[in-house]
Amino acid sequence: MAAPLKIKARIEKIIKHKDGITFFKFAPEKKCRFRPGQFLHLALDEYDPSFNWPESRVFSIANSPLLSDTIDILVSPKGSFTKRMIAELRENDEVWIKLPYGIFNFNDTIDSDCILIAGGTGISPFISFLEYAIVTKPNFNSVSLFYGVRNNELVIFEDLFRKCVRTIKEFEYSIFIENNGVGNGSNIFEGILPVSKIVNKTKVYKKPVYYLSGPKAMINAFEIELTKNNISQENIFYDKWE
Repeated sequence: MAAPLKIKARIEKIIKHKDGITFFKFAPEKKCRFRPGQFLHLALDEYDPSFNWPESRVFSIANSPLLSDTIDILVSPKGSFTKRMIAELRENDEVWIKLPYGIFNFNDTIDSDCILIAGGTGISPFISFLEYAIVTKPNFNSVSLFYGVRNNELVIFEDLFRKCVRTIKEFEYSIFIENNGVGNGSNIFEGILPVSKIVNKTKVYKKPVYYLSGPKAMINAFEIELTKNNISQENIFYDKWE
């Protein structure tokens, strides 16, 4: 694993979505090394190397390591720090980041059926993985993505998912929209993530490996259902956040 770097990063792009969900693209001072699924620490205040690292929060990296001249994150306004980010930061401002961290890195997708389950901004590590897989085409049996969002306006990565259908072996995706969802063929459905239905569909795959990223309640619900269906803990991986 690459040793963590502490570097300045300029905000190259900010895109604001519904409910305060905000996309940030950073241009770090130098190219960063990380693996799909890893995360960074972000600080808004100036870092003085002679003192401690300032207040920061962790965010999953939402772009491929092959595109590491920039770093993407997706932020939800869940507390004072993220609300400050969304309210105060502007394009061309500078922040401090340190990275990479984390072991949620999809090593067990090899020769497996990779099942990605995401809620809200929990999609971030999966964006990194999918962008990487489009280019590297790792050896797995299949990839299935189940993604839950609150409303239609938060379906912000479907162009990438469609590209994955064309380029990644045995890729499929389903998006579940909680409020005012509009069904669209076989990919978009109204309602919350159907825990039992997803587990029943995927547990019969040849070698299912589950990756869960999102709110604690979502992860707990899937963990209970997977355990009930005798899925080994060795085949369940988590990216938990509050």
